[in-house]
Amino acid sequence: MKMPKKARIVEKHGIWAIAPVLIFLIAVIVFTSFAVINKDMSKGMNIGIDFAGGSILTVELGSDILNDNDKYDEHFNYIESVLTSEEIAKEVVAYAKENYNIDIPESSAVASISYVQTSGSDTDMSLIIKYDNISSAYDTKNNDITTQRNKILENQIRSYYDTNFQDSGITVSTSYIGATASASLIKTALLAVGITMVLILIYIMFRFEIWSGISAIVALIHDVAMMVFLVIIFRIQVNSAFIAALITIVSYSINNTIVVFDRVRENKKKAMGTAKSAILDNNLIVNTSIMQTLVRSINSTITTMVAITLFAIIGTASVREFALPVIFGLLAGFYSSLVIAPSLYCLMKNAADKRKAIKKNIIKKDKPKYAGAKN
Repeated sequence: MKMPKKARIVEKHGIWAIAPVLIFLIAVIVFTSFAVINKDMSKGMNIGIDFAGGSILTVELGSDILNDNDKYDEHFNYIESVLTSEEIAKEVVAYAKENYNIDIPESSAVASISYVQTSGSDTDMSLIIKYDNISSAYDTKNNDITTQRNKILENQIRSYYDTNFQDSGITVSTSYIGATASASLIKTALLAVGITMVLILIYIMFRFEIWSGISAIVALIHDVAMMVFLVIIFRIQVNSAFIAALITIVSYSINNTIVVFDRVRENKKKAMGTAKSAILDNNLIVNTSIMQTLVRSINSTITTMVAITLFAIIGTASVREFALPVIFGLLAGFYSSLVIAPSLYCLMKNAADKRKAIKKNIIKKDKPKYAGAKN
């Protein structure tokens, strides 16, 4: 089994660890920066209202307006300008100081829009805008400051429509909501991920060997971690769509890794028939297997990426919140299947073979020899 000289992949395991470490460090910096600026650890990630709670503004505009792009943009732009108004933020800051002696940074008083959608039909067709509540670090236990901000926003928008669109039937309302995705949802998702990893480990151990199973699980953890770190860096909202993306990646990203290990098993059987020693050259076998499955891994990843990228480009905000994390997970899975999992496998397998050989006196401890082609 002759290995191309340039295909020295698993020997460079130290180099392959650089990219994940850099992404981790950047994510830590971004997380810490937003947490410190907002004085709230939950702000380190862009937590959606599914988990952090939020507020809903509903404006009944009717289908004549919402189905007309020009009218829709006009009304949405106005409503958005009110929600992000610095003048209203200053009013909220003054209210908190005067009534509760709480100092709120102006940036924390400005509403941050999570996503926009339409609901209903005909004259009941509404524009629904969801945005975050004021951080619990600055609000009261009863969320009095958030409630007051909602009243100010509602009154401002209602006044505008009462003045400029009399007898139009347009109505405005706001509501405070808690976390719609409860802690049980998060626990269920984490439990599903944990069970999936255990089942994958058992499957690979039976089909291949324990070192393959451990390597595959570590690679899977790497994929999930990279997806989370990139979501933090790019400030993508973490909500129910993110949980769906997480479970999708856990189920999908293992595919390329299994293909590589399946080829390793086949090449190992062939090598055992020609080896002059009981100790095989694991590096050679794994490097060759990676090169043999490289085209297949590239093609399968690109095929999936094309579809999910189109969703990210033309989809709605909620669709993008699912598609972008999946893209991150696919790229991480492609990377880990080719360099992370195989490198870890070789490190563990070589160490285990060396210990076994020493124990059986096949080779001396200080001068190990490996069968197979020379690198």
